[in-house]
Amino acid sequence: MLNLPIRSPAGNEAVVQAYDVAVTDTIKAYRTLNFSFIANDVNEAAEKMIMPRVIITDPTDGQQYRIATSNPVPSSMYRTYAVTCNQVGVDLHDSFIEDTITGSQSLKACCDLLTTGTNFKYVIDGDIADHDFGDDSLGKAHGDDILNTIAEAFNIEYWFDNYTIHLASSVGQKDQFVFIDRVNTSKIQVNEDYTVITTCIRGTGKEIDSEAAGGGGNLDSVEGFAKSPINADFGVNKDAMIQDFANRSDKVRARGVDVNRLYDTVKNAGVSPEWFFAYELQEQNSNMGWLNHWSYPHGDPYNDATVVCDWIKTTANSDSLNPAWSAAEGSVSADPNLTNKWNQEFGKGTIGRLYLQATAAAVWELAGTSGNASIGKPLAGCISTLKGWGGHTVQTASGGSGQVSAFARQYAGTPYVWGGSTPSGWDCSGFVAYIYNHFGIPMHQPTTFEEYQGQMVNPPYQEGDMLFWGARGNTYHVALALDSNTLEMAANPDRGTVIQAISDWPPDFAIRNAAMAAKVGSSGSDSDSDSSDDTTDQTPQYSCQGVYKSPMADPHKWGEIWADDFSSDTITDYDQLMAVLKTKVHDYPDVQYTTDWITFKDSLSRGIKNNVSIGNYGYLRDRYGIDTEVRIQSYTRYRDRNTTQADTITFGNKIFGIDEWNNRENQAKSALHKALKKPETVTPPVTADDIPTVQQKQKDDNKDEQSGRENS
Repeated sequence: MLNLPIRSPAGNEAVVQAYDVAVTDTIKAYRTLNFSFIANDVNEAAEKMIMPRVIITDPTDGQQYRIATSNPVPSSMYRTYAVTCNQVGVDLHDSFIEDTITGSQSLKACCDLLTTGTNFKYVIDGDIADHDFGDDSLGKAHGDDILNTIAEAFNIEYWFDNYTIHLASSVGQKDQFVFIDRVNTSKIQVNEDYTVITTCIRGTGKEIDSEAAGGGGNLDSVEGFAKSPINADFGVNKDAMIQDFANRSDKVRARGVDVNRLYDTVKNAGVSPEWFFAYELQEQNSNMGWLNHWSYPHGDPYNDATVVCDWIKTTANSDSLNPAWSAAEGSVSADPNLTNKWNQEFGKGTIGRLYLQATAAAVWELAGTSGNASIGKPLAGCISTLKGWGGHTVQTASGGSGQVSAFARQYAGTPYVWGGSTPSGWDCSGFVAYIYNHFGIPMHQPTTFEEYQGQMVNPPYQEGDMLFWGARGNTYHVALALDSNTLEMAANPDRGTVIQAISDWPPDFAIRNAAMAAKVGSSGSDSDSDSSDDTTDQTPQYSCQGVYKSPMADPHKWGEIWADDFSSDTITDYDQLMAVLKTKVHDYPDVQYTTDWITFKDSLSRGIKNNVSIGNYGYLRDRYGIDTEVRIQSYTRYRDRNTTQADTITFGNKIFGIDEWNNRENQAKSALHKALKKPETVTPPVTADDIPTVQQKQKDDNKDEQSGRENS
C-alpha cells in the first residue's frame, strides 16, 4: 500500500490508500500514474473526491498528476477503483494560443509563445540552433500541439518536472545501467521489425516563383539602376565578382563564408546576388547582418542571407512608399511631391523602392541633397562596383521563337571544362545552366538537379528543352534543344561545345521547363503528350532537388525501397537538403529489447547501481551473445514495495549500421558452407489414417496368433 495525497479543484485535501501504484514514463510524452484502491472506510473521503480536475501527488518524488479516468467495479463488500492519471503537463492543452510567429525563430521565442499566460515555465538545456518555419506559422493551436510542433521542428526531446518543461537536443546520460540475465533481469528478448525499412527518398527544397525570374538591369544612370528589378541581371563576370567580393568583404573573412554557396542562396531566394554583393560592399560591418539591416546576424551566414532577402522582397513590394528621410547620421525635410513621384517611378519589386525605404543616403542621393556631407552615395557606389566586375546594362531577354537558340549558338566551340559554368569553359550541365540563367530562369548543376526542373515530354522537342541521357534520377549527360531536330551540348574535352542533329544521338528523355516554354512562346502543344498542355505552365521549379539512396539500396543488399517524397519551403541549399533526406530514410529495422522481469530494487541487484531514467543509455547482457548498448525509451515502475507486479522497461530502437548487416551476411555464407549438400531423408509425420482402430488391431492380433499355431 502507498498513501497518495489527493486535492480537489475546491482545494480540499485527503489521502487515498492505494495499491499497485505504477508510474509509466516515456520519451516525449506525459508520465502516467495508475493505481487501485478499495472504497472502504479508510478511503471514504478520497472516494467522494474522485471527480474531474483532481490532482494526485506521487509522494516518492513530488510529481503531480491530473486524474484522467476512474473505473469503480463492485466486489463482495466494497467497490474497487482503477484510476488513471496524467502528469500535469497535460494542462498545456487547456490553453489555445491565438498568436502566431513565422520565419526564422529561436527556440526561446517559440517557448515564450507557448508559455506566456500559463502556469508553465521552461528550461532549455544546451545550445539549440534557430529554425526557419518559412511561410508556415507556429500558433493558432492548443499548447500541447504547439509543443509537439516545436519538438519536431527543432529535433529536440522534452520532459516535465511538474509545470516546468525541460527541452534538450537529447535527454539522458551515457553508461547509467547494466542489466544482466539471471542477475537483475530475466529472459532478454529481441524483436526486429523489417516492415518499416526504406532505402531511397526524393526531396525538393523551396519552390521558386517562376514569375520572379530576373529581368535586365540598367547601369546607365542612378535612376535607371533604381528602376531595375531586385533580381536583375547586370551581366557581370561571375568569377571576377566572386573573387573580388571574397577579398573585400569583411563579413566573408570574419564568418568564413563560402561565397559560391552565398551566391546560390541569394539567387535561389529571388534576389540578384550581383546587386546584393555590391550593396554589401557599400556597408561593411562584420558584426551586423548582411546589408547591415539588422544589428545581429540571423544564424549562420546563409540563413542570415535568406532572412535579409525575405526583407528585401517584402520592402520592395510594399503597397505604399515611405522614404527614409532621416537617419542617425542626419536628415532632410520630407517632400510629399518627391514621394509621390518616386512611388510612380520605382514600382513594386524595384531596387529603388527598397533603397528609398531602407537607406536615408539613397533618399538624399535621388533627391539631389544631403543630410550629411560625409555620407557617400550608395546607388552610384553600386553602379561603380558592378561595372568593376564587368557589369553592363542588360536588355530584358524576352526569349521568343529563335532567340534562345540564337543566344546559345554563339557559344559553339567553347572548351569543355569539368565542373565549369562560364563561357571560359563548362561541362554539359554548366552550359545548360548558363543559358537558362541568362534568360532569368534559375538553374544550376548537376544534371540530377536539372532533370527535375520541369515536365517530361516526348518528341518532337522544342527550343529550350533539356535533353537527358541515363535513367531519371541517375542521368550522366544533358544537352539543349535548339529546335525539334537540333541540339547543342558541351560534349567532352576533345569536342568541346558542339551543335549536331538530335537523331545522331537520341536522348533517353527530355524535360520542358515552364518558364523557358513561356519565353519561347509555346505551351507545349507540339508534344505527343496532350495531357501536358494544361500543366506545363504550372510545373513547379525548386531551389534545390535531389535523391538520396542509402548504401543498403544496393541490389545485393535490400534494394530500392522508396520512402514518401520530402519537401521543404525553407531549404535552398543542395547539401542541406541531402543531409535532411539522409535522416528521413529508415534504412534499418526497428529493434527493441524486452525482458520477462526487471528489478529496480538495490537489495535484489547484487551490488549493481542502476540509474533508470528516461533517455539514459546502458547495457544488456545475456549468455546467448547479447551484449549491446541500449536506451531507455519507456519504463513502468511500481511505487508500493509490497506489490506482486513486475517492473518493466522498453529499451528503445537500436540502430544497427551497415557493418552489422555485412557481418550477418558473412555469417550466413559461412553457415551455408557448413550445411549438408543434400537434404536429409525425412520420415513423414504419422497421420490419423496410419493409426489402426481398436477393432482392426484385435483382428490383426488374432491373425498373428492363428499363424503362430499353424507354424508350430
